[in-house]
Amino acid sequence: PATNLVKEQLTLDSAGYIMAGEDTKTSIPGVYAIGDVRTKQLRQIVTAVADGAVAVHMAEMELEK
Repeated sequence: PATNLVKEQLTLDSAGYIMAGEDTKTSIPGVYAIGDVRTKQLRQIVTAVADGAVAVHMAEMELEK
């Protein structure tokens, strides 16, 4: 994955993917990982789009606090 830009800031797995759960949250509060740079089993356009929707929802919830 193309994660060289964030390798010093975010937690990556041994393959270089950004560690983020199904909520797309990373090791830095307010930073979300979506698409093919995030750790996940299935990498398809539809899952990347779903990641984007989840990240927007999580960001909205964070901003409401």
